[in-house]
Amino acid sequence: MVAGLPGALTNAAGDLRALAIPRRAAVPALAGGLAATVTVLGLALRIGLVRLPLIGGGLIGVGDNGDAYRLFCTAGLTPDTPSGFSLWRGVVVTAFTTGGTPCTTAPSSSATLLGLTVPAGPGVWSLTSYAWLLAGVAALGVGLGAAALSTVRPARAALVLIPLVPLLVVSWWTRFLVSLYAEPTALVATVWVLTGLLVVAGSRPTHRVVRLVALGLLAVGGFAAATAKPGFVPIGGVAALCCALMVLRSPHARPSVKVLTRLAGPLVALALLVGAAGPVAAGVEGQDHSYAAVNAHNLVFTALMPEIGPGTVASAVGLPPGAALHSGEGFYVAMGLDVPGWATAIGDRPEQVQSEAHTLLLQHPGALVSMVGHGLTATMRPQLTYLPSAPRGTAPEHFEGRTVYPEAGPQTALLDGWLANIGAGWLPLATVLLAFAAGAATLIPRVRRADPLTVGLIRVAAGSALLGLGVVTLAVLGDGYYELSKHVWLASYLFGVTGLTGLAAAVVGGTTRFRRTIR
Repeated sequence: MVAGLPGALTNAAGDLRALAIPRRAAVPALAGGLAATVTVLGLALRIGLVRLPLIGGGLIGVGDNGDAYRLFCTAGLTPDTPSGFSLWRGVVVTAFTTGGTPCTTAPSSSATLLGLTVPAGPGVWSLTSYAWLLAGVAALGVGLGAAALSTVRPARAALVLIPLVPLLVVSWWTRFLVSLYAEPTALVATVWVLTGLLVVAGSRPTHRVVRLVALGLLAVGGFAAATAKPGFVPIGGVAALCCALMVLRSPHARPSVKVLTRLAGPLVALALLVGAAGPVAAGVEGQDHSYAAVNAHNLVFTALMPEIGPGTVASAVGLPPGAALHSGEGFYVAMGLDVPGWATAIGDRPEQVQSEAHTLLLQHPGALVSMVGHGLTATMRPQLTYLPSAPRGTAPEHFEGRTVYPEAGPQTALLDGWLANIGAGWLPLATVLLAFAAGAATLIPRVRRADPLTVGLIRVAAGSALLGLGVVTLAVLGDGYYELSKHVWLASYLFGVTGLTGLAAAVVGGTTRFRRTIR
């Protein structure tokens, strides 16, 4: 038996070698698995879903300001609180009872994801299960991106860490995973879109499979963001544009395959636009059904009147002169009850008022520039401290809905004071302009022929800036300055990624000669 041991070991080694995974499959699997693990574990530690010795704190989330009902009612959930409500309780309500009658709302990616975690029948449900799902979906997108990039060069899988850095370093954006807003779905979807852009930046047109993965990330991420809430439609629009512009080549394939390869990007973009059109239209209709008058009031009173002039705006939308005295007041100050002529001029025709307001902005472009500028400045404060982060149980439940928070924009004068106290409020605008200028420079033939990875990262930075600018612009066009800081919250993350990607491009560009030497 002893004599036969060497032979047995030799045979066993041969069997293991026969079962060994080829390197071309092992490297992507390892890179993707590692990236996904870092993502899900990092997010879980950041918001306290798990705790390791000396690492991670308690659970944090985002308290409900009243918007969460639009999502949790779709799953038949009821807050498990003494009052049965979760809005403005001073804490993050994480416990819900199931088995209620679901409300009928427009289809959304947020409701679809939430429904995957809520069991049928009566019981108790924890919000943390939804947070785990969101973290897992983010990890899936990052893992796919890392696996695809590793087939180009293993080191390029590290590019997917760029959109993760802001999420793992601070909790300003990550804590939204423990909430029932539409924002966390849009955040995760945006991570997919950014990962897709980075996959494109790290590959060449001839890397067909890699770029097909990028198309998938862009399409799925864009669709999920656009259908999460109407305010995030710009994410889907920019994702579709990036798909349409993506170049794929098959130089040695049959003519029919070459044509199909070249058309892959535009076809995916078309599918994204067609697929999202119905849900987006339904979402806009649902938003108008519930909040058309609210949004119209906020746009007119909190933004247009202070920027253009109270009298001019009041006359343009059919309000009597006395209504101008309420310039700067958000809807929830008095719900329009003390505004002369409000019921007939705005309450009965909010869609027309919004259209008239947008026409006014076309006639006064300086006002629109100022509104977008205020939105950009507000992205410097994504902490949203007026929304509590402590889960229920750490503080007694109480109602604090009457508390005035300047950053929530109930009155424009208070918001202006808050914005004026923000240091380096010019930074977001400078970041956007610099990213756009650098991106435009890559269209110059001499620059375009430079290091492909550097050029690709510059374009990703420009794309991220465009995504953020789109979110800010739609926010101020939709609801004026009301709750501005929350409505531009996702844009603040995108501008952070813009800066990090630009920094990565500078590092990569500065080390181009060194990298070529060691190849």
